Amino acid sequence: MNADNSAGEHFWAGRNINGYYAYHLFVNFAFWMPVYALFFLDRGLGYGAILFLYAINTGIQTALELPSGMLADRWGRKPVLMLGACLQAVAFALIAFGGNSAVYIIAMAMHGAALAAVSGCDAAFIYDSLTAAGREREFRKIEGRAYMYNLVGWGTGGLLGGLLAAKSLTLPFTLSVLTSLLAFLVMATCIEPPRVKRPIPASVFIKDALKNIRSNRPIGSIVVFASLMYGLLLVAHKFSQPYMLRADVDLKLFGVVYFIWLMAAAVSSNYSERIEKRLGFKAYFFILPLLVGGVLIYQGLFQNMWGIGLVVLQQFVWGSLRPEMNQIINREAASAWRATLLSCVGFGSSVVYILTAAVLGPVADALDFPTAMFWLGIITLAVGWFAAAWFIRSSRASVAAPCN
Repeated sequence: MNADNSAGEHFWAGRNINGYYAYHLFVNFAFWMPVYALFFLDRGLGYGAILFLYAINTGIQTALELPSGMLADRWGRKPVLMLGACLQAVAFALIAFGGNSAVYIIAMAMHGAALAAVSGCDAAFIYDSLTAAGREREFRKIEGRAYMYNLVGWGTGGLLGGLLAAKSLTLPFTLSVLTSLLAFLVMATCIEPPRVKRPIPASVFIKDALKNIRSNRPIGSIVVFASLMYGLLLVAHKFSQPYMLRADVDLKLFGVVYFIWLMAAAVSSNYSERIEKRLGFKAYFFILPLLVGGVLIYQGLFQNMWGIGLVVLQQFVWGSLRPEMNQIINREAASAWRATLLSCVGFGSSVVYILTAAVLGPVADALDFPTAMFWLGIITLAVGWFAAAWFIRSSRASVAAPCN
């Protein structure tokens, strides 16, 4: 389909864009974020049990990243996104009203499956929609704005959730059920975009998709770079709460701090295209590891309010990288494997997080967490700059033709 297609096709492409924004907003209203540990403690669970629940969540998400991407490529983007919102609604309902550990385990597994369903499939959905209308050049701008809504949902939901929890610890999860169902209804009004289908066995499909990563150097190198950056950022995020305690931040202000961080990420996501153009392609990708690793090194050496403020620089990476990464993968990837290849970043970042946390967790326990943060910063600089150099050498971004 080209830009001169019928007005009806242009209309549904516009509907999908608006629906994509609304879906990102509603599915990410994280009312529960600032109180999830308090909720489980109130239900009689210990810290070990809470960590186990989130290990289940991360493990299921990691295991289902590639299968969910394959399902989206074979079954369709829209039904998988609807499935993700539905699974999330059921998961939060089970947490709110379940009442025992077995139900919580099922709920966290379902939430991990929901995260895997959305990961990669969402960007493939909107890129295919834009391609069908001849508007694929707008992808980076639209993806940046959509991720901005994602982060606004997280930040606003978390800020409100902390206030709502004063009345009831169940209320944040109940409201998250409602917003997840709104995301389901929004996606139901969208149109499944056309895509190339490969009616081949699942094992062959995955083998061919992974072959795309090995044979296409820009895809393989950006998957490695983004997986490292997001995985290491996830580890840094887990250190953020004890860091704020050491910096003498009042617990009542945790939600406010998270809101400020997420809004910084939202702004950088919305303006990611301008930022990359202003800095230049090479400089942009070399700066990202410095912003993540440099802040961690400072936080390892000093625990103060400056360290909390510097996290805004890490949020710049969190917000701006996704539109850049998805732009490159979508442009290089064939439509038949698009969602699967996009899901590889979610899989890779989860693996990086699990391995890094497994190494640095004992370091933090044996020594102290500032030492672990310092070495996490050193590791981020080393592997981040190596991966950035590999990606820049491999990239054909300036000459690559779109692959649909």
